[in-house]
Amino acid sequence: MKFLSQIIQLAANIDFSYNKLLSILFCKFVVMNLFKKDFESYASNCVNEISMLQNEFMQLYDINSYGEWYYDHDIGAFQFKADHGKNLYFRYIDVGSFSTNTNTWNWSWDNSTTPRLVKAGLEKVRIFGATNDFGQLTTGLIEGDEYTGWEMTSISAKLLSAIGMYRIQRDHLFIYFIFTHELTQEQYDALENKSVECDVHEKGQIAFVCKHLISKEYPGFHEAFESGLCMEENDDYQAWCDECEKVRINEGKWNEESMAFAEIKIVCDQCYFEIKYRQTL
Repeated sequence: MKFLSQIIQLAANIDFSYNKLLSILFCKFVVMNLFKKDFESYASNCVNEISMLQNEFMQLYDINSYGEWYYDHDIGAFQFKADHGKNLYFRYIDVGSFSTNTNTWNWSWDNSTTPRLVKAGLEKVRIFGATNDFGQLTTGLIEGDEYTGWEMTSISAKLLSAIGMYRIQRDHLFIYFIFTHELTQEQYDALENKSVECDVHEKGQIAFVCKHLISKEYPGFHEAFESGLCMEENDDYQAWCDECEKVRINEGKWNEESMAFAEIKIVCDQCYFEIKYRQTL
C-alpha cells in the first residue's frame, strides 16, 4: 500500500501516463512474486538434494535401530544408545522447532532458551537469507507446517554441509537437528569433560576469562580465537580485558606475571557470551 500511494503521488506531481503507472505496478508485482518463487524453488531443490543425502545417512548408520537417544545442549552432542554394541555420537546444530499448537516455525537463534553453542552455526544461514532477500531465513518466527520444518532444516543442512538430519517430538513441539559430523567415543568423552557447573545456567561448556571481565573493572574483550563459526573442535573460549592485554604485550607472552595479573576464572559458555556482549556494546 505504501508503494502504491507513492506511485499515485508521483503521477499527480509530474506528467505520468496511466500506462506508465500500470507498467510500474505490474513490474512491482512480478518482482515480488519472483522473490517468492525463487525461495520456494531453492527450498524445494534443497529438500530433494538433502533427501538423497539423508537416505545415504540412514543406510550408513541405521539410527532407527537404536533403542534410545539423548542430546546434550551443554556439549552439543547427540547420542544413540545401543542395547548391544557400539553407541553413535554426533555433533549437532539445533535448527529450530515447529509448534502444532500455533502452526509456527521458530528458528533456534530466535529462542533465548537454546544455548549459543548449538545454534551459532545458523548465523551462516541468516547471512545467506539476508543476501538473497529470503525473509523466511531471517525472521525468527513464521507461520508454517511440519513441512516448513523440513524445508528449513534441509536448507541449513545444505549450507552447513551436514551429514544427516533428525527430528524428535516433545509434546506439541517438533524439534529439528542437523548432524555436522560423527564423534568417536574418545571425542564424546572429551566434550563431557569440558562441561562445567554454573550457578546461573546450571551447566555449560567450559570457558576462561580474566577476573576483570567478571568484575567489570576494565573495558575491552580480547579472545585467543574469534568465537564463532571458525572455531576448531578443541578450541576453548578464552578472553581477557584491555589491561590484561597491555600486560601480556609488555611481557611478550602469557607468563607468570601476566597470568598473575589476569587471575583467569572459569565460567560457562553462556556466561562467556553474555560478558562478550556487554563488553563489546
